Amino acid sequence: MDERYLRAIRNKLVKHQQWLARDPSMKGRCADLSFHNLSRLGLNRINLSGAKLSGANLSAARLAGAELSNTDLFAADLSKADLTGASLVAADLRGARVEGATLTGANLRGADLRQGMMLGTDERKPAGNADGSTTFIGSKMARAILAEARMAQCDFSGCDLEGADFSNGDLSGAVLIGANLVGAVMERAALDGVLLCGARLDEGLRQRLERRGIDVDGTGLVSPAGRLADAISAHQLWVERSGGTGARLEMQRVDLRGYNFANQLLAGSVMRFCGLRGADFSGAKLVMADLSYCDLRDADFTSADLSGCNLRGSNLAGAKLWRAKLRPVDLAGDGSRLWPTNLAEASLTGADLRDTSLARAILHGADLTRIRATVDTLRGADLSFATAVEPLYA
Repeated sequence: MDERYLRAIRNKLVKHQQWLARDPSMKGRCADLSFHNLSRLGLNRINLSGAKLSGANLSAARLAGAELSNTDLFAADLSKADLTGASLVAADLRGARVEGATLTGANLRGADLRQGMMLGTDERKPAGNADGSTTFIGSKMARAILAEARMAQCDFSGCDLEGADFSNGDLSGAVLIGANLVGAVMERAALDGVLLCGARLDEGLRQRLERRGIDVDGTGLVSPAGRLADAISAHQLWVERSGGTGARLEMQRVDLRGYNFANQLLAGSVMRFCGLRGADFSGAKLVMADLSYCDLRDADFTSADLSGCNLRGSNLAGAKLWRAKLRPVDLAGDGSRLWPTNLAEASLTGADLRDTSLARAILHGADLTRIRATVDTLRGADLSFATAVEPLYA
């Protein structure tokens, strides 16, 4: 950003503070920063309550402790922003993109997180989601307050929502695939059509949800359209002919529980947000495949090749990864460009990792509680961001 642009933003922020203080000089004015680029700016503890930021780009902005109550953030981009402890009470976040953000301890009481589409122009394009969806995929939201918030159809896939308060909120049709909901409060929340596939729940919350008639372990996802076997055959042809013929296997939010993928060639396939509990991937080739935010509990990956596979945010609790390959992929052929297997934020609780190496895999935020391992499993692995490393050595 050039100096003139930053100075104009600063002047608007100063006038907004005067407006909030009801400056008797009458020089204050409610800030209208709609469609502005505020990405990466340091705005910690700033008071922007009531400001207009619709369509604005706030990606990676530092907004820890900021006051954003009643702020218009319609179709804004807050991806990877730091909103730790921020107040977003009654804020308008319809159509916003808040993926990978940090909202630990944030207050979103009464906020509007429903779908909302903004039509842009050539000069003014909204920075949020073009399809009008509101997404918090992979965000850190432990202890966040979402009470009385309107969250219908909102996507919280892979979010850390431990201890979050959803009481009296509307979660109708919300997506919580692979989310961490341990200790979450959902008293009197509307949960019609909510997707909880692969979510981590404590026993108390599980029982309360089941008493309300909610199928906690059912996916609520769509069944495979057409014959999956034909789609796999087309994908194998796509791999073998380097994309010249056939078609890549691409699926999202599909119910594939217990499906037999044994020994199949699935390199480069995409199966995101899918219900794959108990699926058989033994001997399958999943090099560079995308299985992020999937329910892979109790899945069998014995002798499977998961090199370079994206398993970010997936629930692999109880999965069998015995003799599985989790090595990085050498993209350049000379070792200068390695594409690692991604297990960031994944739950591997109780997974069988005997005769498997996690060396050089991405383990940021991964849960390795009581994994079954050998002394070689964790050798060379960076465990600085992994949690609950308590292996049961074979």
